[in-house]
Amino acid sequence: MPASDARLLMRLWLRAPLTIATAAPSGRAVCAALITDARAADGIIVELGAGTGPVTTALLAAGVAPERLLAVEANPTLHARLCERVGTRLAALHDATDLPALFADRGVQRVAAIVSTLPILNFAPTAQRAVLDGCFAQADPEASFTQITYLPGSPVPRARLAAWGYRAEVARFIWRNLPPATIWRYSRAENAHTR
Repeated sequence: MPASDARLLMRLWLRAPLTIATAAPSGRAVCAALITDARAADGIIVELGAGTGPVTTALLAAGVAPERLLAVEANPTLHARLCERVGTRLAALHDATDLPALFADRGVQRVAAIVSTLPILNFAPTAQRAVLDGCFAQADPEASFTQITYLPGSPVPRARLAAWGYRAEVARFIWRNLPPATIWRYSRAENAHTR
């Protein structure tokens, strides 16, 4: 990613560290790990917290057809940068806690995979649930929801997920990142599986 993306993210993160997930764009190792489940999915892939677009461009470079991708970003400045990179058709300026409205507007009936770099750890429980419920309401039964975190535990506590009918499992660790990252996979409790 260009140095200008790193400067932009750092500036926005310094202003609002709880709403901007990271001070730097996702690196190659993180992008590769995040898209592992999604790129094999057959259908629409929703990216939450698309930022400046490193995960979006990794999905496209991996062969995901543009018409199968919806990159969601709530920050207007980051959305503008994302549109410069991938165009307005792929990028949606929208709050991830209100996905049903976006899906209706874009004609998305089924979601095959969700990739998230949202700072969901910092969300209130009601907002966390709105994101998960919004995704899984439109998701295929075997859809994966992958979420990155830079902490060892699930960004949404497992007990909370269980109470809402979801399950969390570690999908992979990325040691070649500073700081090291963990990719979590969320699924409906009745469809939880290991890939």
